Amino acid sequence: MGIPSFYKWVVSKYPSIISPVKDEPEECPDGIIYDNLYLDMNCIIHCCFHPQDQLTHADIDVRPPTTANEVFESMFEYMDRLFRIVRPTSLLYLAVDGVAPFAKMNRIRRGRFHSAMERLAEEPPREISEVSDPNVISPGTEFMEKVSEALEYYIRARFNSDPWWRDIMVDVADKFNISVLKVILSDASVPGEGEHKIMSFIRAQCSMEGYDPNTRHCLFGHDADLIMLALASHEVYFSILREDVLYQNQEETEGNPKKSFLFLNMWVLREYLEIEFKILDPVCETDIERLIDDFIFICFLMGNDFIPHIPSLKTQEGAVDLLIEVYKTTFNKMGGYITNTDKVKDKYGAYLEVSRLETFFHELSMYEDKIFLKRYDLKQDSLLETYHEMLREAPESERPELRQKLDDLLFNEENPYDSIRLGLPGWKSRFFREHFGAKTSSEIGKLQNDMAQKYLEGLCWVLQCYFADVPSWSWYYPFYVAPFVSDLKGLSRIEISFTVDKPLRPFDQLMAVLPMQSWGALPKCYEKKRDTPFYYPRLVHAKDGKYFLWRGISEELRLSASEMVDRKLTTLESRRNTTRKEKVFLHRSSNSVPHNGGSSSLPHNEVTEQASHCSMQKLPIDSATRCTKSELRCGIGGWIAPAYNDGFCDGFFPSPTPNLQDITSDQTISGMFFNPEAANPVPRLLGNVRVPDKTVTGADISKRPLWHTYPGSRPPRIVQRPDTVWKPSTPASPREEHKNAGTGWIGRGRGNALAAAAAAETQWKSSSYSYRRGGGFQRAAMAQSRGSSSSFDGGGAYSFRPLGSAPWTAGDGSRSGGAGHGGIVQPRGW
Repeated sequence: MGIPSFYKWVVSKYPSIISPVKDEPEECPDGIIYDNLYLDMNCIIHCCFHPQDQLTHADIDVRPPTTANEVFESMFEYMDRLFRIVRPTSLLYLAVDGVAPFAKMNRIRRGRFHSAMERLAEEPPREISEVSDPNVISPGTEFMEKVSEALEYYIRARFNSDPWWRDIMVDVADKFNISVLKVILSDASVPGEGEHKIMSFIRAQCSMEGYDPNTRHCLFGHDADLIMLALASHEVYFSILREDVLYQNQEETEGNPKKSFLFLNMWVLREYLEIEFKILDPVCETDIERLIDDFIFICFLMGNDFIPHIPSLKTQEGAVDLLIEVYKTTFNKMGGYITNTDKVKDKYGAYLEVSRLETFFHELSMYEDKIFLKRYDLKQDSLLETYHEMLREAPESERPELRQKLDDLLFNEENPYDSIRLGLPGWKSRFFREHFGAKTSSEIGKLQNDMAQKYLEGLCWVLQCYFADVPSWSWYYPFYVAPFVSDLKGLSRIEISFTVDKPLRPFDQLMAVLPMQSWGALPKCYEKKRDTPFYYPRLVHAKDGKYFLWRGISEELRLSASEMVDRKLTTLESRRNTTRKEKVFLHRSSNSVPHNGGSSSLPHNEVTEQASHCSMQKLPIDSATRCTKSELRCGIGGWIAPAYNDGFCDGFFPSPTPNLQDITSDQTISGMFFNPEAANPVPRLLGNVRVPDKTVTGADISKRPLWHTYPGSRPPRIVQRPDTVWKPSTPASPREEHKNAGTGWIGRGRGNALAAAAAAETQWKSSSYSYRRGGGFQRAAMAQSRGSSSSFDGGGAYSFRPLGSAPWTAGDGSRSGGAGHGGIVQPRGW
């Protein structure tokens, strides 16, 4: 999940952020010593659970695992490789997805139901095994409890036997005066998604006195939103480690079992953004940290794990370039920055300058109709190309009948294949009528206001989630499609506030997201709830002709159902249904020992003594404290307490798989870890940070034409280099309001239409659009026959291309046309 196609955009636009990875290098990678390595474990679990689904080539034969033991052994091998690539010297943080906020849960539910239906349709069906259903990779399942035990075994085994973890780390620590390795495990019993638990840890550590601002972080994961989260930390030395998914096809076809990795270096990306966001004669002094915050915020409009994308914005259509362009041309008109993350914890939304955001939305809306129209044109081009290809390949005797069928499909104005036709006159009224059944202007207006209010709430919710913590676990966006940017008006009157609450329990989330085929992952006492109409609503017919099983979740029914079965749970099942704390691990022979009592680097002896007396007292960890024996920094701060039961075991720890040996003389110490609460996030560079020398210039950034400005789906091959100081391009034509369809088009007035039509007449005559049944199809006639559009269509009247204007050149087609931008658009419940 994450931001669709953003990774591809960022590495192609800013290629110098990439640095290659050398497997198990003799020296530290690129001369960089990483202090902390963070692993988004769900990425690793999924890769090892169903590796056949991770390949881009369907003809590559990969044998999927048939047992949980095989999955665990594959995970251990994967983690060993990552560890040897990065070689963290201070901290390894393993983060598994716990219970998610409602905003993410609805998306999880939809994805699980989609996958379940696809598996039912597979030919031949998958072989049934204990790891044949990936839906068990969810908090609260027996499989995820085994994953937690396996990860703890992995940590203890490596501390006891792997020199990379113990001996070499101590040597590196002595050489560079840094702390010995510690490991924190945040498993599925700890609420929150893995990457957000990692960022909460980093923010809390950054806010502590004595934190080293030159700490080097490396985060492994495949979600593109990791890039945004890393930028939001305002930590200079931050790298994202990930598989090289853009260039792995060659390795797959050549049979290379090991995929290549690469680093994305955020300090280089910050250089690019500093150049990219240079504004001519700004109304206020520019601050790169605040510009980065605004960049992160406007990229929310392209969608993420919590809210859908604005319909006119798609990354593969250059939406990021458009957002940057509009932001820079509008910065002075807005009066400055959109966000103020210094106030991100304000409960009344003072962190967002809503009036400035409205100005930004207004300028962005100038491009909406042009984008929709180009999509429609590209779709028409693709269909017509397919149409002619089918006629060419058909036998001569069958062509008349085939031509008649295709004409009825493509050119039937009474029953068009695309009933909405975004970009053509009246598209907005058709959209709300088709998907919501709204026919009157008052009904449509109410929907527009409701969607705008909830989307603004969503932008604020995501902003707080990225820069602070989850503001409300129960908030969610109640529609499957975002509002049109031209409908985001009157936002200043909206009051923003969130209900502070707690996350669901694991079994409650399982009931909410598992399709019927996966309910075996729940305890047997939940079997009777399987046929509850709420959890498995009957097929619901939406007006676009599709059926959906995942419409929504009722909080009242969920509570009543879970309360009835709680008393039937076994002790182990009850444990799976409770939330727990992170665990911290390190080797018993570590030199990081306490001195003079009180807080210490890591209070091993005190914690051991407390554990022997069954005390649950929390002891502080001081990140600035140095140890007397070897003068090592601890590197983390917070609190530590004895683990639940086996934190200081008798030296024996069982293996999770029969192929691995039990640990019989365990020298690992563990305890519960409590992250310090960050009073306020720090949205700026900390003092004493050593900013690296700049390596990027303005000549390193290619100037790309905006997607809607050139014909076809691909940009021109000629790439211009910008000046060091950015200059605004020609602004969009001012929006015109038209009460009736056919009074204007593409932002031009009535008087300019004839001149434009005459100028384009030659190209139009040679276009494929000249075809029509019986002697010459012309899309303008179809558009004009639609009648008038109401005022809430937002200028749709100038969105069609009239007779005589030049169509877009046919390219490789576009998958998004008509209603394809959103799909499911009925309001959804939680």
